[in-house]
Amino acid sequence: MEKFLLVAAEEKGISPDIDELKQLARTAGGVCVGEKIFKLKRINPAYYIGRGQAEEVAKFCEELNAKTVIFDFDLKPNQTRNLEGIIPAKIIDRTRLILDIFSRHAHSEDGKNQVELAQLEYLLPRLTGKGIFLMQQVGGIGVRGPGEKKLEYDRRRIEKRISVLKRKLKDLAKRRQIQRRRRLKSKIPIVAICGYTNAGKTTLFNALTKAQATAQDKLFQTLEPLTRRAKIFDKEVIFVDTVGFIKNLPPQLINAFHSTLEEIAPAGIVLVVLDISDPLWLLHREVVLKTLAELGFDKIPKIFVANKCDKLPQNFVIKNEKNFVYISALKKEGIEMLKSRIYEEIFEK
Repeated sequence: MEKFLLVAAEEKGISPDIDELKQLARTAGGVCVGEKIFKLKRINPAYYIGRGQAEEVAKFCEELNAKTVIFDFDLKPNQTRNLEGIIPAKIIDRTRLILDIFSRHAHSEDGKNQVELAQLEYLLPRLTGKGIFLMQQVGGIGVRGPGEKKLEYDRRRIEKRISVLKRKLKDLAKRRQIQRRRRLKSKIPIVAICGYTNAGKTTLFNALTKAQATAQDKLFQTLEPLTRRAKIFDKEVIFVDTVGFIKNLPPQLINAFHSTLEEIAPAGIVLVVLDISDPLWLLHREVVLKTLAELGFDKIPKIFVANKCDKLPQNFVIKNEKNFVYISALKKEGIEMLKSRIYEEIFEK
């Protein structure tokens, strides 16, 4: 596996979530051999971190024989180039890492088109010299190029391909809209399942619908929206499982996956799934609610689903928090209680 070194920054007294960065990198197919966390008073316009800190990373890379350095923030094109001039390793920023994971997990033609559009929009401002972007490395994290076909792109070809992909995704949006209208005409209530990536959304989807969708301990395992009819006691509902959210989700992905995220729009209720065993669950809830608000879905009623309760002490309850249902989707504990709450919200209010 590819050896990588992690670099994160403590800014304005806020500590980085190094564990999440490790999980992102592992999902992309690497093994962490070291990490550096720097305190930054200000962002260096040339390197993001200080030049001396960049030289420290270079030395650390050589000592650990790390072939890749993953930064837990976005780098401007000039910062990437300047760091490459100091650090003898491949430089990957947060957005490029997440794009790589999406590329690995996109299987349908629509999913691949959405990821390719996001990748090309990321590449476009990074063209250098005569307008040529050359992927210098072959294989490994962050170099799964758009469509994984060609390694060399010029601006004109990228812009042309972006136009083609946007037309295809416009057609996809129309198809999805027709499907949503059909579901609305059926007058069967829709329940959307949202949450931070790897919170257990797909496992919950399976528990509620008796489906067998792939659920793994990996980030962004679900990219395609999953829909299935199921019974909540004597009533039929449609459950929709969506792509997971994460802090600082690249805007290129939000734009490219907008038609996928639109599947939330007709929902009568949103289940916000939280990994309650994660010490950062409050931050994750904030990210999910903020993303839903940015997409225009903040008015949809919500039930907060505290998942993975089996990892916590028995009878664990969050103080001063209402509208929570405590479950373990994996062990199917608390599912009947959740069904009761869904029934109450949809059919009794």
